[in-house]
Amino acid sequence: MPAVKVKRASSSVDMTAMCDVAFLLLTFFILTAQFRSQDAATIETPSSISGIKVPDSDIMTIGLGRDGKVYFGIDNAQNRIAMLDNIAAAKGITFSNNEKKEFSLMSNFGIPINQLKSYLNLPKEQQAKVTQAGIPTDTTGAGPTNELKEWVYNARKANNNLRIALKGDNLAKFPEFKNVLATLQAQNINKFNLITGTEAPPAGWKAD
Repeated sequence: MPAVKVKRASSSVDMTAMCDVAFLLLTFFILTAQFRSQDAATIETPSSISGIKVPDSDIMTIGLGRDGKVYFGIDNAQNRIAMLDNIAAAKGITFSNNEKKEFSLMSNFGIPINQLKSYLNLPKEQQAKVTQAGIPTDTTGAGPTNELKEWVYNARKANNNLRIALKGDNLAKFPEFKNVLATLQAQNINKFNLITGTEAPPAGWKAD
C-alpha cells in the first residue's frame, strides 16, 4: 500500500517587522547626517600621483582661487566658533549667538573681517549671490592688513592640533601663492599638505 503524502502548506514570512526596521534605520541616518556646506569658491586643483591622504579631522584649509583670492576654513563647528571669538576679542567686535551659529556652518570663506558681520546677517539666498572679495594677504605693509595671518593664529589658538592644507587652483598665479607661504613662514609654519587631484601613476612607479 503506497504511503500517503501529506500536503505541505506554503510557508510565508511576515515582512512587516523588517520593513519597520529598515524605515527606522533610514530615518536615523537622514536625521543624523551632516551635509557638507557649499564652498566659497570652486577651485580646480592640479593633479598628482601622491598616495598621501589629507587628514579628515583637525584640518585648516587655505584655498587660492584662479583669480588670486584667498579662502580660509577649519573643520568642526565648535572650533569655528572659538576661532571667531578669538578674532572678535582681538578686533573689539561683538558677534551675536545667531551670527556665531551662522559662521559655524561655513566650511570656508573669503570675506574681510570688516564685512563679516554684515554678511552673516544676510538671508541664505542673498549670501549665495555675494561675490566674496577674498581674505587680504598683503605682506609688504603697503596694502590692507594681512588678515590671513590673524585667522591662522586664532585658528591654532582655538585648536593647537590643526594641520594645514593648501588648496590652490591650477591656474593660480605664483605671487599670490608666495604671499600665502610668506604668511605661514612668518609664524614658523613650514610643514603643510598640498591638496591635489588624483592621477594614475606611470608604469613601474612606486611610492617612497
